[in-house]
Parts: sequence; C-alpha cells; structure tokens
Amino acid sequence: MKNHDLNEKQFPMSDPIDSYFECISSCDLKDGSCISMCVEILKNYEN
Repeated sequence: MKNHDLNEKQFPMSDPIDSYFECISSCDLKDGSCISMCVEILKNYEN
C-alpha cells in the first residue's frame, strides 16, 4: 500500500482499535510510514 492510498482510504471510526487493525492490515510490513500513519490515526481518535 502506498502512502497516498492510505490518505484516500476512509477507515470508519466506530471502533478505533478495529480501524487501527484494518489500517495496518492494509499496509506492507516493510512500509514503516504506512504503519506510522495508522498509529497517528489511532492517536488522533477523539471520543
């Protein structure tokens, strides 16, 4: 998954943990920036 693909893809925020795992599962394991972006999405989640 390319970085720009992550920005275009919408992850539902109904459950932030599920969204995080959906996000990282779409990343290439060698793409640290993609995984970092998923962590940022989780960190920025507001209740």
